[in-house]
Amino acid sequence: MKSSIPSNTFYLLTGTFIILSILGQVSTSIYSPFFYDLAVMYNSHVGVIEKSVAIFLVAFSMSQLVFGIVCDYVNKQKLLLCGILVFGAGTIMLVFADTEKTFLIGRIIQGLGGGVGVSVSRGLSRQIFSEQQLNTSLSLTNIAFAVAPAIAPLVGTMIGESFSTTAIFYFVLLMGAVALLLLLSVMSTVAQYIPSRSKNVLSETLVLIKASIIKIAAVGMASGLLYGIVFSFITAAPSMVMEQFGLSKTMFSIYSLFATLSFVLGSVMNIRLVATPVFQKFRLSSLSIFVLSLVFWVLAVPLNVNALAVTLGFSYIVFFFIGIAMPCSVTIILGFSGTSAGFLAALTGFFHLTGAAIGAYAVTLFKMEPTASFAYTTSALSVASIVICFTLKKH
Repeated sequence: MKSSIPSNTFYLLTGTFIILSILGQVSTSIYSPFFYDLAVMYNSHVGVIEKSVAIFLVAFSMSQLVFGIVCDYVNKQKLLLCGILVFGAGTIMLVFADTEKTFLIGRIIQGLGGGVGVSVSRGLSRQIFSEQQLNTSLSLTNIAFAVAPAIAPLVGTMIGESFSTTAIFYFVLLMGAVALLLLLSVMSTVAQYIPSRSKNVLSETLVLIKASIIKIAAVGMASGLLYGIVFSFITAAPSMVMEQFGLSKTMFSIYSLFATLSFVLGSVMNIRLVATPVFQKFRLSSLSIFVLSLVFWVLAVPLNVNALAVTLGFSYIVFFFIGIAMPCSVTIILGFSGTSAGFLAALTGFFHLTGAAIGAYAVTLFKMEPTASFAYTTSALSVASIVICFTLKKH
């Protein structure tokens, strides 16, 4: 691990990596209050716009996996540059889209470019920061991961209602341009600190795959399905809050913010429970989510209790436990190897975002009230997760 770099340089690099990492999340959440507006704009159905979340996440997760592995063998700075340019190209397509097909293709291209920033910037952070700086950088990035999707709908609402729905995509394009300028400004600095590539990465990664890939995949799938609950809420929430319960876009954005705060509180609780084994925290959190999901399904489906307070209360409590479970799962996966951390980080992102895509897509398949669809989806995801989780053993 490198010695500590100067403080100003550290925060400049961390800020750049954070912006590169959250572009994908912001580009997804920022237009969520306008699903119906976009459906009208493209003469389409709101279900198609909702599916754009899942479509983006599939591209995003595949990009993270592929380029997270590739980045160990190529110039990471140039790879980041290519990623942000691809993301910008997809955003430009959204700006000028006039059909649902063009919109969906633009989202796919956005996902392919946005995934590069997450995995590659994480790999760079591990190579150039000291251990203490790496922990600080990743903590700041995790906070940004939690806060950005909550603030984005509120920002999108202000932009969309003040200007137009298309103006939202101009704002995302502006964020991409800022990220590009920051990246260009730090490329020479990164080159000063990045070490030479190891010659043994491939062989050690192959040994890791042979010995532990089943266990790694099991942890990844179990945690990814929990992440799917988060994105099933993101996908269904506009219909639940604004259509089913008749509230405004502003109220939807505020309720989404509370969901994120619950996730952040769970992450803080995870830090405070430092004496509790990570594996135990992951299992107990998964079990709590499973029980809560079944209770919510009973209330929402057989008993037909569709009160907004019940739906939001369930979502906030579940988000709290997911806030505990997710960092635990990352710690478990990265613990399989120190040398192949880039590969493991790429797998982590792939499993989490694949789970997110499953959750976002599954909730659109049910032809019933949004609350009931959400209840069925969360129950199915939590059942699958807990089955996998309790087959795991400490490695």
